[in-house]
Amino acid sequence: MINNLLKLAIANSFGKDTKEFKATPGTHNVDQVVTLRIKGQIKKALDGEYTPTVDIPLLPTLALLLEKSGFQRELSKKLLVEAMTEALSWGDKASEDIESKTKDIQEAMAHVREITNKLPKKTKSGATTVKVSIEEVNAP
Repeated sequence: MINNLLKLAIANSFGKDTKEFKATPGTHNVDQVVTLRIKGQIKKALDGEYTPTVDIPLLPTLALLLEKSGFQRELSKKLLVEAMTEALSWGDKASEDIESKTKDIQEAMAHVREITNKLPKKTKSGATTVKVSIEEVNAP
């Protein structure tokens, strides 16, 4: 009988190995008996508390900024396009110049984090670690 821990061990182990394999289009019938030896450990950590965080959605934030710009909306839109174009040209390069330009944004984010830190704590399920080996065993 395959219990839930064995299902977890099999799914975790084979999940990593099968990511590169894809079935060809069509219906594929499967009818095979397989005997496996599964050996290893499954560790489940205790549940823990965390402070909910907020991921600021970029597009709605920018849309609201333009909306709140009032009669300056078209100018704000033009500046936003220029800023996006310039930021794209920076690529992944980090420099003191870029960091100094993001100081106001970082301060605003810190203020938002202060608000979210006051939210009630939530509980999240403890991490599950599966370290098993699986080998096919030839039936007698």
